Order: sequence, then structure tokens, then C-alpha cells
Amino acid sequence: MVGAGTRRGLRAPRSYTTIVRMDEPPTTPPPPDPLPEPPQPGLSAGAGGPPRRAATPPVGNPNAGWFVLAGGVLVIVGVLLPWITLTDGASTVSAKGSDVAGWGFYILGGFAIVRGLGMTRPDRFAFRLGTPLIGGVILAFLIASHWSRLQDDLDLARSRGIDGSIGIGYWVVVAGTACVLIGGALSMRRRA
Repeated sequence: MVGAGTRRGLRAPRSYTTIVRMDEPPTTPPPPDPLPEPPQPGLSAGAGGPPRRAATPPVGNPNAGWFVLAGGVLVIVGVLLPWITLTDGASTVSAKGSDVAGWGFYILGGFAIVRGLGMTRPDRFAFRLGTPLIGGVILAFLIASHWSRLQDDLDLARSRGIDGSIGIGYWVVVAGTACVLIGGALSMRRRA
């Protein structure tokens, strides 16, 4: 029985590995399947989807853009001019729109300028945020609220015996707002 135990130890392993000799050239794998042909342009939509169209440049309305641009410039210039002038015999005091109105007119006027440039030259200025009509309506609301405030200031001055008038800057802002509203209305129309 001594020999029976030694036979188990001499048995060959159950799995064999293939050993490749170093001096033989390696075998190359079979070539992969060829790639499918790309879709031909102009043919019906297949697996590649519809044919692509060339990008068309955006179409702006230059007439409306000029109104919006001019309106924005007028609004900013009007804020820098006097809105109310008070005269007491020997002295005259004026308050600019920036002192009375704050930053709202600057922001909306700058927005109108940039939007007007985008409408007049859409190939150079790609600014499409919002419509100028909305900015014009907000400007009109601000003008109406400041009109009542200016009238209250004039009534207070007259009750104290001081002459007062609404300055040129307010009317320039009114003209600028009208231009922005006209340009906004023209931009809503479709070009034929």
C-alpha cells in the first residue's frame, strides 16, 4: 500500500495550459466586421436623422431698433438733466433726475440701448433678452409714479411761496420712453 499513495502524487494536473514558444511568430486575430457606411446628405432621413440645414442669420427689425436705441439714449440723457427747478426770488435750485429718480432709469435706459443695438445689427450684437415693449411699459410706470411725486413737490413749494417748474430732463425721459414703446410695438410686427 505504500505504492498506492505515491501514485496520487504523480498524477497529472487536471487543467492544461498552452505554452507558446518564444521563437514562433504570434498569431493575428481575425479582422473585425467593417463599419457601416455613413448616410448620404440630402437623402431621406434614415438612422442618421434628418439632414442638417445651414444656420440662418437672425433677422432684426432695424427701424424698430433705431427707435429703441434712440429712446434708451434719451432716457439716460434725460436722467442727467434737471427734473425740477425751484426759484425763490434771488436763487434758483435744480434737481437732476438722478437725484430724484434713482437707478431704475439708468438700468432700463442701458437695457434699451443694448437691445436697440441688437435689433439694428443682429449680426454683430447678439442680445435677445426680453422685448423692448416690456422695458417701455416699466419706464412708463416709473414716469407716471415720478410725475405724481414731482407734482406733490411743486404743490409744497407753491404753498411756501416758491415758484417751481418741471425741468427739461423729465420731458426728455418722456420722449425717450415714447421712442422705446414705439420701437417695441414695431418689433412685435412680423416683417413681410
